[in-house]
Amino acid sequence: MSTKLLKKAAVNIEQFPLSELKKLIAESIKESDTYRTLLDGLSDGHVVLAGDHRIVFVSKATARLIPTDRRNRIREGIRIESAIFDKDVKDYIIAVLSGKERADARDFAFQSGDSTSVMRISFSTLSVGDESFVDIMVRDITEEINKETKLRRSESLASMTTMAAGIAHEIKNPLAAMKIHLQLLRKAFRNKGKLGEEDADRYLSVLDEEIDHLNSIAVDFLFAVRPMNVELTLGSVNSVIEDLVVFLSPEAKDKKIEIKTELEGYLPSVEIDQRYIRQSLLNIVENAFSAMPGGGTLRISTKLDGDFEIIRIEDNGTGIDDESLSKIFEPYFTTKASGTGLGLTVVYKVVKEHHGDIFVTSEMGKGTVFTIKLPVPRSQRKALESKEGN
Repeated sequence: MSTKLLKKAAVNIEQFPLSELKKLIAESIKESDTYRTLLDGLSDGHVVLAGDHRIVFVSKATARLIPTDRRNRIREGIRIESAIFDKDVKDYIIAVLSGKERADARDFAFQSGDSTSVMRISFSTLSVGDESFVDIMVRDITEEINKETKLRRSESLASMTTMAAGIAHEIKNPLAAMKIHLQLLRKAFRNKGKLGEEDADRYLSVLDEEIDHLNSIAVDFLFAVRPMNVELTLGSVNSVIEDLVVFLSPEAKDKKIEIKTELEGYLPSVEIDQRYIRQSLLNIVENAFSAMPGGGTLRISTKLDGDFEIIRIEDNGTGIDDESLSKIFEPYFTTKASGTGLGLTVVYKVVKEHHGDIFVTSEMGKGTVFTIKLPVPRSQRKALESKEGN
């Protein structure tokens, strides 16, 4: 209320009683001090800049959250460039203010003794009358990061427990078959004293098959749990899909499955490891083929959605029930009579290694849709923006 009256008083200052003017100024100062006290009490830091990068407000928490130049401490009246000590933070803020970088929130880690703290810096624009200001917010997310790390460790432990149970289940049958045929081989020796090559081969061939089965389980397990040597380079998702469709066409024809593609004409390059992306898409498609034993249609499409490229793989097969759908990416979960149950676990891992996301929806009797989102690199976003601007 006092601000409005002050504006009115400023217009008619000669006619405004001095006592009333003093009262309004006192109220305005009190109101300003209240807001400052409130902002100083926040755990987040705030630095408000004018158009020339001069600091017009800084909260107390700011200097505690990010390293500043002790000789020229962060304070009102100076430019932000001379107040920030950390080079990475300074370069980032200047790049955003000059328009060279998008105003996306970014995290910075700071070492203090044996401890590390992580700060998230973000921007917002404030408009006051005809003037615009930039509010730089600094937020301590160290505790959030620690909680996420603990949660990931717990999830990893639960996943390893599931995988251990899956391995035990997978190797049980081959080991049982090997034991039975070793017993039969031993019994045959006792009964006959010796065995010819043909008789021995009946037992040894089964042992060979089961050893190969155990080896494949071990290989799949190691592939699922070992860190991936992902080499991300700029590449075309459409090219990977086109090559994969050519490779799959004979199998699709044999299984009476029609593959339809709807690939967006121009897509920016994304950072991918073509080997892993191809294998992941192949795993999804092979699952789709299995879901259409009598034939059907497989649709593969791509499109650009904001800062992401979308890959959509849709079949009109048997579908997946809700209970199975919630477990589909878990290790050793499978609805197939044969298979290790690691195929989609690997797909999930590959997509995450590419900093993307994967989603699946399904309806019994109608089919299943896998959707993969891959981020478009910042350099490609700028190139795309420049092309759209021209």
